[in-house]
Amino acid sequence: MSRQWWNEDVTIQTRIVGRGVTINSTERAAEYMLNEWPREQRGEAFHAAKLVLIGALEGKVSVDDARRAFIAAANEANIFVFERKP
Repeated sequence: MSRQWWNEDVTIQTRIVGRGVTINSTERAAEYMLNEWPREQRGEAFHAAKLVLIGALEGKVSVDDARRAFIAAANEANIFVFERKP
């Protein structure tokens, strides 16, 4: 299976103040959610995003939908998402 790169990276704040992590693919988003996402910040959007990411990895959901679901989960968890300004 080829890597599912995102058209636009998503950079989110980590628990270390001033440090972010950049997510640039469906695979990296899934890895981050499974291994690094704060346990106490796993709500409905987190669980929905996991299903969307799995769907994308199986080719049933678009990569753009996977990216949007990841951002929605971060927003629900009050994890700051850095926005790129044009």
